[in-house]
Amino acid sequence: MMNFGLFDKIAQWSMTLLISLLPVFFIPIVWVTMAQAKMILIVCLLLVAAVAWVSARFIEGGVRVPASPLLVGGLFIPLAYVCSVAFSGAAQISLVGSGVEQDTLAFACILYAALALCALIFSGAQNNGVNALRGFFVGAFLLLGTEVLHFAVPSLSLGGVIALQTGNTFGNWHEFAIILGLFVLLALAIRTTTAADGLWKYLFYAVSVLSLVFMVIANFFDVWAVLCVAALLAFGIDTWVTRARLGRIIFSWGVHGVWAGVVVLAALCMIWGGSINDVLPSRIKVAHTEVRPSWQGTMDIGGAALTQPASFFFGAGPNTFAREWDLYKPTGVNQTVFWNTDFSVGVGSIPTSFVTTGIFGIFSWIIFIVLLLWTAVRALIRRGQDVPDTLYASALGLASGYLVVFLVFYVPGPALSTLVFLMTGMLVAFSVRARLSRLLYASLKGGSMRSIAQSAVLSIFGLSIIVAPLGVSRVLSAEILLNRSIVVYNETKDTQATSDLIKKALWVNPSNTRAHRLAIQLGLVQLQAMAAQADPKDEAARAQLQATLQATIQHGLDAVAISGNDYQNWLELAGLYQQLAGFKVTGAYENARAAYQRARMENPSSPAPLFRLAQLEVLEGHKDVALKNLAAAAQLKPDFAAAYYAASQIYASENDFKNAFSAAVLATQYAPQDPLAWYNAGAIAYAGKDYTNAVAALEQALTLQSSYANAAYVLGLAYYDVGRVADSLKVFEALQALEPNQQVVQDAIKNLRAGAAPVPVETQAN
Repeated sequence: MMNFGLFDKIAQWSMTLLISLLPVFFIPIVWVTMAQAKMILIVCLLLVAAVAWVSARFIEGGVRVPASPLLVGGLFIPLAYVCSVAFSGAAQISLVGSGVEQDTLAFACILYAALALCALIFSGAQNNGVNALRGFFVGAFLLLGTEVLHFAVPSLSLGGVIALQTGNTFGNWHEFAIILGLFVLLALAIRTTTAADGLWKYLFYAVSVLSLVFMVIANFFDVWAVLCVAALLAFGIDTWVTRARLGRIIFSWGVHGVWAGVVVLAALCMIWGGSINDVLPSRIKVAHTEVRPSWQGTMDIGGAALTQPASFFFGAGPNTFAREWDLYKPTGVNQTVFWNTDFSVGVGSIPTSFVTTGIFGIFSWIIFIVLLLWTAVRALIRRGQDVPDTLYASALGLASGYLVVFLVFYVPGPALSTLVFLMTGMLVAFSVRARLSRLLYASLKGGSMRSIAQSAVLSIFGLSIIVAPLGVSRVLSAEILLNRSIVVYNETKDTQATSDLIKKALWVNPSNTRAHRLAIQLGLVQLQAMAAQADPKDEAARAQLQATLQATIQHGLDAVAISGNDYQNWLELAGLYQQLAGFKVTGAYENARAAYQRARMENPSSPAPLFRLAQLEVLEGHKDVALKNLAAAAQLKPDFAAAYYAASQIYASENDFKNAFSAAVLATQYAPQDPLAWYNAGAIAYAGKDYTNAVAALEQALTLQSSYANAAYVLGLAYYDVGRVADSLKVFEALQALEPNQQVVQDAIKNLRAGAAPVPVETQAN
């Protein structure tokens, strides 16, 4: 009979490797993002651990489960997502998303698997929990070492992973700062345990010091604030422990000094962090910008989305915040530079879950957090008693509490979110060893109803934590293939190779709407190339063109069939039909118009569908209708420069230069750094014989772009018409130097030197 000990070892090492590699793991390939690389690591090692551990239990014939309420409380989170999916519909976006979103049923199961497997595996192993903690700090040291190397050799990109100044091998710059705080807190909390024996203590201190240095460089107020509170709590607990043991309070630099130092540094950086950052050398001064909806914006979306009883209790559906944002976003957002941004999350992970999973979802998170804090507090209180492994439990309680705060006030990436549950699972495991909870034994042997029921529960548990990673793996593979297709096209312009990769992605995941949208874009490129090269008499070429056209249209129809609630799918389909309408394909205009109208329904506060619908109407010669659509777009976004620019062009085409110039001026007002907007205003003013305003606008266009040949040419004409002949000649001579051998410019110079107009009047009239 096979020995279950081998499977236990596999499970233990899989979880140890996951904890150790999570901070530093990456794939040095440009078409695999950092989040995707982390998810690959998470799903692979959790899958191996789950299969090995469940197999070991069935071979052994029994399972030992920590009697921790956290394991029960954590189970409510995936159950909330199951209920939300059941009421909102089992769409791919809610089940697995694109593989890296955290607000999905699959990721909720993965998070619980991380918690449960850590608790189940490490609670029964004597030293593996300590080895996992040591491995975590080895990974931390490698992460910090990579970042030191990045700052020392900025050209080192590791396959594009750390090409930017904020690049690191964990996540974005904010996530990097958060995990640095975790390194400091956990390293100092376990510095007196057996995990820090020998040289390990020096590793812990080195990681702490380096982390604090990088935290000063990163300078995130929220990270400093949470670390300060956690360090104050640790300082207070150590003081209480000292008093309990010695009967009086004695300040020890070795015990209390490190925490006091962290508190002081955190307080200083919270107050003067910006000033400290300003004096840093430019080489290590890092600028980082993040944008998310505010608390008010998130709650407004929730209030609008959860109006029905079912949605109030079970939410709008996992991973659907982006759709609710499109439907109900505050109108004030259109006045910002983020007017066209589809936010897929709210102000934090848990507030987002409130919108998508409703009251049941938010209660499940509250239950989990309360039980986590209760377990952490029990571990901290127990620290004063002479019980083995109490220091580990209290340290992990601090670490878990520190991390869970960021689920409320931030949106961590998949690696950091998984780390929250890994640390919580470790807390449960060490709580057993610290006698805060006990192990319950469930037998799987025998034919009793109880044994059968327990075996069924274990089977369901194993199946759920195996299926979720497999589902994520499928969509991840498709997304990576799509990333590769984009890179291949950008580097080689090889449409056939790009098409093959998109087809592979759709074979892996036929429900991938992103793949269908990319196929539409690629199909348009192929159609344009075929139309330009095809011989009208070549039947084979015509057949290929027709086949490509039909396939491209089908991709658009498939995209809206899969996800008709996503306005981007409708915009892509509408854009395809609009291109066909330009070639006067029968029915294309009507189909494009209908698709744009549907896009407006799915995103009513966005001016983009109205703007593109106006472009379609211009194509069909419906200029009055186009102007009405542009006016509606400008009503939604009063500073929409593109709408005013398009309106000015329509008015000018009707020789209504007064309204054309008024619209063009608004375009320059809202896009003052755009030379095209100024040229447009100048050209319209010149056509309307308003030469003074033409000169002013064209001069501004050339100020913004000195080599703007069209603007220079019209400015030369305008100078002559306002009587500035010498300036006109200078402009044409400069234009001649910029673009030699232009006959029209040479003629203008010749005419001006002869005392005539640069362009004969009859020519201008024509």
